[in-house]
Amino acid sequence: MPNKLNARAVVAGGGIMGLSVAYHLVRRGAAVMLFEKDCIGAHSETHPTNVGLVTAPYFWPDAMAQRMARKSLQLYSQLAKVAGFRYARCGRVYLAGSDEAEVHIRRIHSRSLVHGDTNEIIDCPSEMLAKWPLINTEDLRLALHSVEDVSLDNMGLCSALADAAREHGAQIYENCDVKKVMVGDGQKVYAVDTDEGLVETGVFVNCAGIHSNMISVTSVPERCVRVPAWPCTYTMLTAEKLPSSNVKETTPAFVDMDHSTFIYANENRTICGGFVESEIHALKVPHGMQREWSLPNPDWDKFHPILKSLLERCPTLANVTSGDLTAGCEMYSPDMYPVIGESEQVKGYFVANGLNGQGLAMAGGLGEILAQWIMDGFSSLTRDVSKFDVTRFSRQHTNPQYLYERVPEIASNTFKPCHYSHQCHTARNLRMSPIYHHLRGRGAVFGEIMGYERPLWFEDNQEESVTNQVYCGQDNNLGQPIWFPHVRREYEACRERVGLIDMTSFSKFDIQGPDVVPLLQKVCSANIDKPIGTTIYTGMQTENGGYVTDCTLSRVDENKFFLVAPSVQQVRCPAWINKWIKEMKVNAHIQDVTGLYTALDVVGPASRQLMYDLTGKDMSTSNFPSFTCKEMNIGMAAGIRAISVTHCGELGWMLYIPNEVAQNVYEKIVEAGAEYSMLHAGYYALRHLRIEKFYVYWGQDINATVTPGECGRMFRVDFGKDFVGREALLKQNDEPVNKRFVQLLVDRHDSETDPWPQGDEPIYKDGRLCGWTTSAAYGFTLGSQVCIGYLKHRDGITQDFVNSGVFEIDIATKRFPIRINLHSPSLPMVSSEHPVHYRPTQEYNPQ
Repeated sequence: MPNKLNARAVVAGGGIMGLSVAYHLVRRGAAVMLFEKDCIGAHSETHPTNVGLVTAPYFWPDAMAQRMARKSLQLYSQLAKVAGFRYARCGRVYLAGSDEAEVHIRRIHSRSLVHGDTNEIIDCPSEMLAKWPLINTEDLRLALHSVEDVSLDNMGLCSALADAAREHGAQIYENCDVKKVMVGDGQKVYAVDTDEGLVETGVFVNCAGIHSNMISVTSVPERCVRVPAWPCTYTMLTAEKLPSSNVKETTPAFVDMDHSTFIYANENRTICGGFVESEIHALKVPHGMQREWSLPNPDWDKFHPILKSLLERCPTLANVTSGDLTAGCEMYSPDMYPVIGESEQVKGYFVANGLNGQGLAMAGGLGEILAQWIMDGFSSLTRDVSKFDVTRFSRQHTNPQYLYERVPEIASNTFKPCHYSHQCHTARNLRMSPIYHHLRGRGAVFGEIMGYERPLWFEDNQEESVTNQVYCGQDNNLGQPIWFPHVRREYEACRERVGLIDMTSFSKFDIQGPDVVPLLQKVCSANIDKPIGTTIYTGMQTENGGYVTDCTLSRVDENKFFLVAPSVQQVRCPAWINKWIKEMKVNAHIQDVTGLYTALDVVGPASRQLMYDLTGKDMSTSNFPSFTCKEMNIGMAAGIRAISVTHCGELGWMLYIPNEVAQNVYEKIVEAGAEYSMLHAGYYALRHLRIEKFYVYWGQDINATVTPGECGRMFRVDFGKDFVGREALLKQNDEPVNKRFVQLLVDRHDSETDPWPQGDEPIYKDGRLCGWTTSAAYGFTLGSQVCIGYLKHRDGITQDFVNSGVFEIDIATKRFPIRINLHSPSLPMVSSEHPVHYRPTQEYNPQ
């Protein structure tokens, strides 16, 4: 074996994830070397994936997760036919004994119908018992038999995948460790040092599982690229076969949604366990030079509450004479989505980790999409990977203490589908604005995004409130959520008087340099070469025309701009801009100033007069029109950037206040706002305002797979200049738009008793699927549930298409008629002075 080797890509880790990446890369013709410090699939013995259960795609609300799971099943089925390892469709039964669990199950059922999967939903306990005599059904309200779930031989799968990869040219080295990843000029990978010698390569893929954060990397801080995932351990009971003639190879697995427990019994053994937070433990950081994790011994005392729930659900389990308690270990991410993609720290350093106990379900599909990413680049992806992309996390999320506190809670949610409103209770109060304690005193109920605490709503809006809390869990599935009356008051204040919203979590950047204008003209689809003091609303597109980000750019000097983007863009946005700085070889620099400014949104028809009272300046339409940026003083405080954009369609100003004067300015605003009965408002009020006005948000509604033409924003694109994605958008202009974002008004919906839309609900026209929702809110002015979503039709989405046929939305198996808006509605307003160009969606006229 020569000491100097070459490969297109080096993969670290011989588990199911690493093997999948290697397999798909060699299928694309890449020369791949995979290194495993033990033997292929060895660590599956300590993972719950060794149970061999593959979750059916429709368990996940997210379309990308569904696709990854479906791709995995297709791959494993093909491999099983060739290699002959055990692969059986056992199915899975989800059990619900509460209203919340019942609605969760009905949402899963709605998604399965879309894919044409045949499953069965049963609401009669005696019928459940007749079908599955193993379980106690007395307290159950609903059961869903998902027939797509699979039981397979995990070790057999790993061996088959390794053999298939070798057949296509992959070189796999077992008992061979990766010592160091070498990083050279331009922060690029150029080689990997292994036990077999130095491998020259431009791509390294970290699939090392629980050892991911132990791989040494040269020329980076901390001497490693930290992955935002952490190992977590929990216990399972492995016992002999249940003493029942009803147990067969095709007996389904049972999941109790209310108690987060599972039972899987076949002809050979019984495996059961649960995901209860108090019984789940994050592993402690290895000491000193130690490179192995120490798994704790299983604890029967801590397992007892889970065992009690299991015995209540499956009384036959008490007749099993022997069983072993074993520890399972998996990597979990802070938000329960996998972590894949290229690190912003090092070019060519890719990660695939944090599969959250769903390694088998995700790995097959993730390997394929990561291989495409490596071979063809990010812009080649035709699916939205934003929820999986490693750049959705900041450095704070890789802190070991943060992960140590967070991941047990994530693991406890294994059987709990989490929607947009879900908030964790662990690892909170990490990042806070300078006025955090003032807002707590006013009754703020906080949610978290990118580690930032932001008010979701206010309990009473009174000074010295006794309600100081963080929100955790998610909105109830049936009827009005607990915040409904509070958000209604805040909404009305923003629409009729004035509201004050803390938006400090927004990502904020200064971009400057002699070449800043040509740089931004290239990466932005709108014309940004405007006079100083102008604010431009623009997208940054991929080469395919999709949105990398959606932002505002304010020109604060000849060669300096202030960029504001969604909170989740704090890492992604500068990574994209830096990529083009390097490619264009321009003299420009982007600096993250997110933590330097407090951002307050002054919203409502009385905001103009309030701003005059605060600044003493002319705030009239002629002197301070929409999309204008000025530096202003408020009281003794200077250097405040005031921008006449509110992000929700109402009149108002965003104030970006230097942190050292933020408390002083906040107090001035509250004092002056009392004359106008100003209320503090939270993010939920903003959400309801923007959805009712048909404002789509990046990451919730639009992403890299959505173009301006599909979301009604082509009028903001300037085709008179060259920019990334221009050719793709010009081509789209010549074709019918067969995918289009619309606003949906839900009829015949009882907000007090019916399940609420949460996003990811299927849309039907004349009984056929034609689209999906992306976000939802209650329209207090329109008087109905309002959703944003998209329709798809091969012949294009036109007004005639919308006007014909019957449209419905499926919310947890219950269908409601809907009305469609292609453009922003005209709502009655106390102040109607906004010009037409302020409306977020309009027809595009290339003339």
